Amino acid sequence: MPRITVTLGLFIFLFSAEAGNTGRPNIVFLLTDDQDVTLGGETPMAKTKNLVGDKGMVFENMYVSAPLCCPSRSSILTGKYVHSNGAVNNSLAGNCSSSYWQRTQEVKAFPTYLKGQGYTTFFAGKYLNQYGMPKAGGVEHVPVGWDWWMGLVGNSKYYNYHLSVNGTLEVHKNDPEKDYLTDVINRHATSFLDMQSSTSGPFFMMLSTPACHAPFTPAPKYQNNFANKTAPRDGSYNKHGHEKHWLIQQAITPLPNDTVATEDQVFRNRWRTLLSVDDMMENIVNILQQKDLVDNTYIIFSSDNGYHLGQFSMPIDKRQLYEFDVRVPLMIRGPNVTPGQVIKEHVMNIDLAPTFLEIAGLRSTPEQMDGLSLTPFFAKPSNKTWKRSTILIEHQGEYRDVTRGCPQFKHQNMANCNNHCVCEDSWNNTYSCVIRQEPSVSPSQPGRRVKYCLFKDNENFQEMYNLDIDQDEFINLAISLPESEKKNELGCFFFKDHETTQKKESRLVHNISDMAVKNVGNGEITVDNLLTYSSISGDASSCDEQFSRLKSYLNRGSEPYRSQLQPLLYPLFVHLYLDQLCNGHKTPAHRFYSKHVKLFENEKSYTQTLESIHKLYNRSDVLGCLEATDFRENKFKIKLSEEALEYLLRHLKQEDNSTLFQIFNQHIQLENTDDRELDGKLDLAEGMPTTKEEVEKTEEELEDTEAYKALRQLFKQVRELPPSLPSICFYTFINAYQGLCTVDISPDKTLLSAGFEDSSIKLWSTTPSLLQSIPQTVDPCKVCLASHSWNVNMEEESKPRFTEMVTMRGHSGSVYKTCFSQDSKYLFSASKDSTVRLWDLSTHTNKVCYRGHNAPVWDLDVGSLGCYFASASQDRTAKLWVSDRIYPVRTFAGHNLDVDCVKFHPNCNYLATGSSDRSVRLWTLQDGKAVRLMHGHRGTIMTVAFSPNGSFLASAGDDKRIRVWDLSSGQLYKELKGHTDTIHCLTFNRNSSMLASGGLDGTIKVWDIRKGVASSSSHSDGVSSPELLGSFSTKSAVVTYLQFAEYNVLRGAGGV
Repeated sequence: MPRITVTLGLFIFLFSAEAGNTGRPNIVFLLTDDQDVTLGGETPMAKTKNLVGDKGMVFENMYVSAPLCCPSRSSILTGKYVHSNGAVNNSLAGNCSSSYWQRTQEVKAFPTYLKGQGYTTFFAGKYLNQYGMPKAGGVEHVPVGWDWWMGLVGNSKYYNYHLSVNGTLEVHKNDPEKDYLTDVINRHATSFLDMQSSTSGPFFMMLSTPACHAPFTPAPKYQNNFANKTAPRDGSYNKHGHEKHWLIQQAITPLPNDTVATEDQVFRNRWRTLLSVDDMMENIVNILQQKDLVDNTYIIFSSDNGYHLGQFSMPIDKRQLYEFDVRVPLMIRGPNVTPGQVIKEHVMNIDLAPTFLEIAGLRSTPEQMDGLSLTPFFAKPSNKTWKRSTILIEHQGEYRDVTRGCPQFKHQNMANCNNHCVCEDSWNNTYSCVIRQEPSVSPSQPGRRVKYCLFKDNENFQEMYNLDIDQDEFINLAISLPESEKKNELGCFFFKDHETTQKKESRLVHNISDMAVKNVGNGEITVDNLLTYSSISGDASSCDEQFSRLKSYLNRGSEPYRSQLQPLLYPLFVHLYLDQLCNGHKTPAHRFYSKHVKLFENEKSYTQTLESIHKLYNRSDVLGCLEATDFRENKFKIKLSEEALEYLLRHLKQEDNSTLFQIFNQHIQLENTDDRELDGKLDLAEGMPTTKEEVEKTEEELEDTEAYKALRQLFKQVRELPPSLPSICFYTFINAYQGLCTVDISPDKTLLSAGFEDSSIKLWSTTPSLLQSIPQTVDPCKVCLASHSWNVNMEEESKPRFTEMVTMRGHSGSVYKTCFSQDSKYLFSASKDSTVRLWDLSTHTNKVCYRGHNAPVWDLDVGSLGCYFASASQDRTAKLWVSDRIYPVRTFAGHNLDVDCVKFHPNCNYLATGSSDRSVRLWTLQDGKAVRLMHGHRGTIMTVAFSPNGSFLASAGDDKRIRVWDLSSGQLYKELKGHTDTIHCLTFNRNSSMLASGGLDGTIKVWDIRKGVASSSSHSDGVSSPELLGSFSTKSAVVTYLQFAEYNVLRGAGGV
């Protein structure tokens, strides 16, 4: 198998004030191959360091998405993690420049967006390892988005290679003057730059050299440099990798003499090849200076993965999870870059594409990209708003059935073995790693940088390192962790700060369909659950068990459910079979096929698909089969009655059917047979109670008697009258010295909660009864000493405790929001410490800590379905959560400033957010897209509320105005004025005819939104709108909470 290569990147962004360039920068991206940081890979490039690093900024913690050429390069092109872009290794079967990758990923790579911005694009050098191969489209294939194309066919070479020049084959041999590839790229770059000027329009140029990849061939003029240099002997060089994955432990320590000699020679030649790249950098800068463009140029220099030479006695390669393979250089110079900066935040190669696009003028990063733009770092000496503290690194091991020269490894699935049969890769060298910067506890306790990795092998081997005190990664902390704590550590590292935030959540986050999957991994938070490459886990037998149970259940079922549900078996069967093949379970997959295919033999419409997929044997076959691809890319639609769906769910909930749940949610679209077409309008009525019009329709069907007509007339007259003003029950918090932030009343109206600035949560009963706390068997808040065992009545200790008020502590910052669950058994709280916590109201203890935001969480709301809740944060995002998972399942990103409030639509299909950017957005929970954007406020939006009938959304905030929006059209319905200070709360009454509001002015105002009064936009500030029914003063209490209850009672609360 050819070695995998890494590339180093240089980017130049030119900001021109000339009319022809319209102020947009030119971009030059220079990419090298396999350049490390930890072994001194930047040392030979003194010119680059002087021209870029010394005149700009240096990123110390630049990581790659995968320590392998094609996956890393695919991430650079697409801005997506490996599991999102699908290129998992350097082979066609692994989607390296495969036709499938070209159809699905290449068409959305960053060059296509640059073309949309009016850029001329140029590429020269190595693209992807399989590019130009016959099965990848040959040299005729020019990737979409490139105007000028000079792509290397295959992997890195220096001589004797082929190029695709705008789709035409160009053959190069071994003449040092004409064919040395780095120099060829340099000459083409010079020719292209010679045609450019500040008035010729913006361009993007990507240069991808073979240096310093194997075969490590230097240019003749540099072949004698560094004659006395040897590979670094410090750190982990020639030291055995104890307590590491078995592949590392099979290395020979000490290294054989011939291996050491080879490593030293490779080390010298790698440096020598980089000298030609250094010359290229100097040439580019000189041309830009001659053309008076350099002052308007951004230059970025980086690499696609690292390298090792004897570290942990592993001979020569990459592919490992350690810093020498995954950390790479990154330097940036430009007119807006403050020179001399050293950036310590975690950045990644997936951030490069969003950076290009933002500099090119694209207003927002494409939603499918996982990366974040690096432009926030340009102007500031230090950046406090970077939204990533956790990064993901993935590798899928490659292998061969037969390892040349090592017959003992036949059928052992090893790869890249040297003459001593020390192998660099294997089938189970498949892992996912998270590197997390933990927040600091105090100045004396700064947060540590921790790397946690989980292997996808037979033993789920784990490695964990503290990168601050163990930079060489000798001490595997996972070995010393008790088994009971490993899950906690994993949950902490994976989900504590789960971001990529400001984006539609990275593929680390489950989409809305995944929320229905129960009992995944028996409820444990594991890397496999989060980062699996497909919907099937390693246990292929579960597929057959779950399908067989469902088949038996349906065969025993009664009509009409059985006939409605039987069609489900076919798509489930096909997807389970294909997913098993994609995960390497060939034998179980064909056994599954043979066992169940007879169910569908009599259905002629299924015959072609079944015959096609029966011939498949692995993932590559599946990706190359048109019928299988179409089946997997399109949802299978089935119509069911509500009763049939309930009948199905009863079975699925009885046992572990997580695999079937995933197939349902990802590949099958269930439609209600009673659904109506809505003519493109939002489906706001779904799940709503019977409307007034439906009631009237039912009434018309009754006997049309004179008495009934009179009764209907009375009803009509009553409806046309102004709504009755509510009775108001207001709870005032007096002397709230702790700083009252939020109040909430439970749905059953028996509990009152409040959150304070001192990080405490207090709970009261609204009834005469005292609060009851059931003692915990284990109380983590109590430190037990031996002396406590004396004179303790254990029977008394185990009795419930009764009190008037309960104080709950757990947050480390102000509590900005509390919210009860629908059953009033739990309380959610949001805090300045960026967490959301779940409290058990029977024991009054914290049960769960949800971490996903990386800034204060301002607001919370619990959905009507009970298990879902949403949060809004200063990090400019809202997140959707399910209570039994400690990580968000959806991120809603699009606001430009803080998201200050969040609210579920009554049917739980939509979510509304209000922001400091003065906009209100309505999002669909199914795909996370904004379907309504409402502007018009003149200040921060502090609160939003839906009408119970789902037709209207009200918003208010700093501008003292209430705006009511018609959701079916997204247009303004009413604007209400009358408050004299910021409005903090809104609520509709039960029949959606009245709206109540309150805020800093200490008044509660009730509005008639049903009444046909003209919009009050002509009224000046301070004059109440005609819709105002009544205004009630609290004298001096700020109104923090309002909620309509039964019998037209308006409950409110606030502090003095």
